[in-house]
Amino acid sequence: MPDPNALPPEELHRPCDPGTLGFETTETLEPLRAALGQDDAMEALAFGVAVASPGYNLFVAGQPGSGRTTMVRRVLRERAAHRSPPPDWCYVFNFRDPRRPRALRLPPGRGRELRDDMEWLLCELRHAIPLALDSDDVAARRAAIFQERARQARAALTDLRGEVEDDEYVAFMGGDEGLTVVPARGGEPLTREAFEDLPEEMRSEIEERVREVAGRLFQVQRKSVELQREARDRAVGLHREVVRSVVAHRVEMLKDRYRETEGVEGYLDEVTEDVVRFTHRFALGDGGDRDGDLAMEGPDGVLGASREDFFRRYTVNPLIHRVSAHQGPEEGVPVVEEPNPTLRNLLGRIEGQFRFGFMVTDLTRIVPGALHRANGGYLVLEASEVLSRPFAWGALKRSLQTGELRPGDAGEETGLPNVESLEPAPIPLDVKVVLVGEVHLFYLLQAMDPDFAELFKVKVDFGPRMPRTPEAERAFGAFIGARCRDEGLPHFHAGAVARVIDEAARRAGDRTKLTTRFRDVLDLLHEAAHFAVEGEAAVVEASHVERALSARSRRNRRPHRELLELIDRGIIAFHPRKEEVGQLYGIALNSLGEEHFGRPIRVMASAYLGTGGLINIEREASLAGPLHTKGFLVLSGYLGRRFAGAHPLVLSASLSFDQLYEEVEGDSASVAELYALMSAIGEIPLRQGIAVTGALNQEGIVLPVGGVTAKVEGFFDACLQAGFTGEQGVVLPRRNVGALMLRKEIRDAVAQGRFHVWAVDRVEEGWPILAGRPAGEREADGGYTRGSANRAVADRLAGWADQWRGFGQAREAEEAPIHGTSEVPVEAMPPEE
Repeated sequence: MPDPNALPPEELHRPCDPGTLGFETTETLEPLRAALGQDDAMEALAFGVAVASPGYNLFVAGQPGSGRTTMVRRVLRERAAHRSPPPDWCYVFNFRDPRRPRALRLPPGRGRELRDDMEWLLCELRHAIPLALDSDDVAARRAAIFQERARQARAALTDLRGEVEDDEYVAFMGGDEGLTVVPARGGEPLTREAFEDLPEEMRSEIEERVREVAGRLFQVQRKSVELQREARDRAVGLHREVVRSVVAHRVEMLKDRYRETEGVEGYLDEVTEDVVRFTHRFALGDGGDRDGDLAMEGPDGVLGASREDFFRRYTVNPLIHRVSAHQGPEEGVPVVEEPNPTLRNLLGRIEGQFRFGFMVTDLTRIVPGALHRANGGYLVLEASEVLSRPFAWGALKRSLQTGELRPGDAGEETGLPNVESLEPAPIPLDVKVVLVGEVHLFYLLQAMDPDFAELFKVKVDFGPRMPRTPEAERAFGAFIGARCRDEGLPHFHAGAVARVIDEAARRAGDRTKLTTRFRDVLDLLHEAAHFAVEGEAAVVEASHVERALSARSRRNRRPHRELLELIDRGIIAFHPRKEEVGQLYGIALNSLGEEHFGRPIRVMASAYLGTGGLINIEREASLAGPLHTKGFLVLSGYLGRRFAGAHPLVLSASLSFDQLYEEVEGDSASVAELYALMSAIGEIPLRQGIAVTGALNQEGIVLPVGGVTAKVEGFFDACLQAGFTGEQGVVLPRRNVGALMLRKEIRDAVAQGRFHVWAVDRVEEGWPILAGRPAGEREADGGYTRGSANRAVADRLAGWADQWRGFGQAREAEEAPIHGTSEVPVEAMPPEE
């Protein structure tokens, strides 16, 4: 009779038939540009990109290599190309508060124009103003002002000299600037000794006269100073009038260019007034002050500024400008990707430099960040990168919440002392942020950050797999054709495409699905194309794909080969022959990066009379994870349901994995543990050439596990290393049959009867396979069928229960008092003689 649980070769694999693809080579296919198998994700992406309401930023969730970033980039660029470009933003000097530069909004592409125009204006003024001030006409008018005031001062002094010239008691000494009044006698100055020798009345008269003339001299000198100051003010006024005329017509030229731009005219008016105010800065030539009469300094608003630093106040910093490679305005809105989203790279920074121990800066040192460059468009960030950079996540949230852009300052975030710097005016923020990350990051942020749901309302979920339909298989071919065209690869034959689809199903872990981790698929395309080019083939054939897969396996599976070598040398005990009681092989799944392989693990059980219950040695040694512990505890529930109806379970048993020293996690060995345990209890020999994988519930239903293809192939390789007997194979959950994508070598071995794969729904179905006896059905008397596995276990447990009951009765008998004897209290006995 055929075994109903044995799987035929055709159920171990689902090959793609090249004839159903509808093409001979991918060269004849229309390239596929859409996201393959991600219809829901693309719909969510299109919605999130289109909606303009605040908070509708996107989180694109999916595994690395799924094509999520490529599709986000493509959709954003297509959308961005059809939107009107955003404005430019420039920082200019704030003449009212130099520490707070102003932000000017300009039409797209005009930010650099304004910067260039201001550079031109400054160059013009620095050249034209000194020439205008040095002109003969201005020099003559300036000289006339000073000469007139000098003449008036000299006339007043001459009049005073004339009045004092014939005075007998006073005289003048010194020049005009240092003129003083001294005592005299007959118009001749007196020495101190001569003055002291004069009679007292004469001295008093002379002193009175000196005080009178000195007072008049002070008035004349004061008048002279006032005249000099008036001359200086008139000269400065003259210069400012000249400078204003020089500046006015040049500024008017710029105003005409920016007449429709709000804020620029007002800024140019302020520039005009500031240039006029600091005329002396422009009047200075290489030789210093001109004629020494215009070196009037004032507060420049630039601490410690040199002459060149001063002129930076008239420069424009086009922080956000939209200029294409052809020096024209960019079309559409920006799409910016920031691979290193530090605080400064996101928000920009204010740079500075040390001069003589002081930090100095100016508005030209304000550097934009990714948010500035993306303003008005889209910013794409890796979620894990943002979360791993100090303060970056908080700064990004704050910018989105306030709708403002301010240059970042790490000192403010950390609380460290900060050198006084600029405080630029904020720039309005209008950006859609797209975070790209894995699914667990989305749920982590949703659970831990209450602001996340308000700021990122759209989840775009790129699934790891897609249904394997005939349409999907043909679309896979179109996708391969598109990559061949884009990257200059030789096109693929239909047979090669079919082999790639088989590998995509294998990578998906389910033959009814295809993986959407296209990075792995693309790697396979490149490697197969390499072997085709190396062999001078016109197209890539299935043999080239097979060769690429074999080469990849050799590169990546060295640990598996070393494991098989240890089995061959007997270092790892593996004996897939004969029968043993209380032991059989499970299969562990080893994962090393992208590679997975199975290895046989011997499950060993011991059972004996006692009340210690079940002991998991891995758990007692702290080598069992919570999922494995859960699967182990399910065994007690199954045994209780089956064998504890008429009497309690009197059982002490232990379970362990042989030669396994790392932590055990998962419940995929619980079925194997149950078979080993029941074998130890009922002393039922189990075939050692058959491995078991599967989870278990308390009713005995075998549940599916992960990595079933890799597990079967790993056990097959171990059996191949140890030598086939024709009776070896794997028992697995029937619910996992749809995931099997076994390689051809194993399918051939099954077809030839050298290897077997069985599928079971319940634990009971495995006993005929493992022990050659039925599980056994419960009969009318409550017992199980004679000769069955359940009967052997039930009889052994019942015997242990009877033995334990007998031990209890014997102990009670030993502890019972002997009837017919009496005890005399010590107090009633007579005292000894």
